[in-house]
Amino acid sequence: MDSQGYSVAPPQRAGDEAWFRALPQRMIAAWNSGDGAAFAAGFSEHADFVAFEGTHLKGRGEIAAFHQRVFDGEAKGSRLSGGPKFVRLLRPDVAVLHSVVSVTLPGAANPTPSRDSMQLFIGTKTAGEWRAEALLNARRLTMEQQLFADDFESLSAPQKQQVRDLVRALQARPLAGISGTNTRPPVPAQAGLRLMPA
Repeated sequence: MDSQGYSVAPPQRAGDEAWFRALPQRMIAAWNSGDGAAFAAGFSEHADFVAFEGTHLKGRGEIAAFHQRVFDGEAKGSRLSGGPKFVRLLRPDVAVLHSVVSVTLPGAANPTPSRDSMQLFIGTKTAGEWRAEALLNARRLTMEQQLFADDFESLSAPQKQQVRDLVRALQARPLAGISGTNTRPPVPAQAGLRLMPA
C-alpha cells in the first residue's frame, strides 16, 4: 500500500471493485479538506482529467496543482457529496467507474442542483496496483435546465445581462408570502467550480 492508501492487494475481483468504489469517496474527502495532493493521489503519473467545461489536465501533478488553486480560491468552503454508481471490470487489469457528485456552496445548507455532476473513470492495474488513467466530468442537467440554457443562449449580450441582473435582484429579496425561498446565498459572478464539481 502506498502513502495515500490507494494500492490494492493480490488480484481479486471483489478487492479490485472495492478499490474503485472507494476512489470517489477519497476524492470527495480530499475536496472537502482542501487537499489537492490527496485529491489527485489515485491518478497515474500521466492520467488525463477533463473538467466539465473542457479543461484538460495532464498527469497527477497537474491535477493536484490545479485543484489546490481551486480549493484555495473559487471553491474554498464548498463541500461535495456523492459516490459511485457502478464499477465494471472490462478485463482483470482494466476497469470503468461511473460516479455522481453534488456541490454545496459556501454558506448554503443544501446542494445546488445546477452544480450536480457525473464522472466516468478508466483505470488500469500495473504490477498489482490500480490507478485512474482518465476521468471525464460532466454536468447532470434536466431537460428543463437544458431548454432554459438554450433559451438563454438565444439572447443578445444585453438581454443576457438583464437576466443576470434580474436573478441577482430576486436573490436579494424574498418573494412576498412565500416562506423558505431564496435560502441560498447569491453566487458570485466569477464562481465556477470546475471539477468534480463542480
